Amino acid sequence: MADDDVGARPHLEARPRVTPGLRAVADRAGASRSLTSLALRGDDGVSPARRAEIVRAADALGVAVGALARRRAEGGPLVLGVVVDDDEAPRPDELLAGARSAAEALGFVVRRVGGEPGAGLPSALEAVHRQAGGPGSPLGLLVVGGAPSRRSLASARADHPVVLVGAGGAEHAPPGVDTVRADEEEGMRCLMLHLASVGHVRTCFVGASDDARTARRARAHAATAEWLCSAADVRADAADLPDDPARLARHVGEGVTAFVAADDRIAARLVAAVSALGLPLPGSVAVTGFGDDPVAGGLGLTTVAAPAERLGARAVELLVERLRGRRADHHVVLPAELVRRASTDGGAGA
Repeated sequence: MADDDVGARPHLEARPRVTPGLRAVADRAGASRSLTSLALRGDDGVSPARRAEIVRAADALGVAVGALARRRAEGGPLVLGVVVDDDEAPRPDELLAGARSAAEALGFVVRRVGGEPGAGLPSALEAVHRQAGGPGSPLGLLVVGGAPSRRSLASARADHPVVLVGAGGAEHAPPGVDTVRADEEEGMRCLMLHLASVGHVRTCFVGASDDARTARRARAHAATAEWLCSAADVRADAADLPDDPARLARHVGEGVTAFVAADDRIAARLVAAVSALGLPLPGSVAVTGFGDDPVAGGLGLTTVAAPAERLGARAVELLVERLRGRRADHHVVLPAELVRRASTDGGAGA
């Protein structure tokens, strides 16, 4: 199910079906069916004593009890885990702040899990898997940044609900895994239109177009460049272009006036390479990034920013919806923001 986050959000409360098992548990616990359903999905509007009675009745009858309901009945911490690819996550500190704020409002806590920062997503996911089901283990998992394999995500999903946060999106998620990402396609279109408005129409995308994390940006660049000019004017080069002055100069000699980097780190290297060639920036050549990493502000890079805090908050909401019984997959796309800075001011030939 697509969810573009425009208008009303899906309710955090999923409405469970009344099943024969639910009726039996309600009768055994001496509770109404509505209260029993609330208790078995972990709703926070049930008293601890009543919840414990209902969970005991479900256990006695062999009726499945959700992880959230059982954790509440046991009085344990309602932990949502986060594993972060620090190199690829969109402004991780802001994203985690948004996640923690949303979790606190819903009665949960967010903790980084999976070992030491920098261990890498595969190692972090394996560490979380080894701890699954233990005291204080996370009830659900946010996987932030990078592009973990569908197999590793499916394995994590077998332990608890999972939300993939960042560039991956729906095409990288197996069934049962929700996603939330920024609208990178629209962000790239806005960036290209901004470049055209200041005189930079012939552009070159710089980055790995076959990389799952940047392919969407490369496709959006190509589509917009073709619309602005023609298919013959669509240019792309590899991420090592800043290391090859001759290649860089050849692009400029053939009429390229702006380099659109796949991320801000490549853009920073391009700024240095363009300066080394003695080309005025942004008068003769413009450079743009993507991501709004800290380096972008320091260099005055025009870039595209993901709404990091909103990504974190929405991911937590998706995770809690899953814990409360939602079955349908949700793939949320939030607006990205064009951040205009000095690296594109002035226009070509200014």
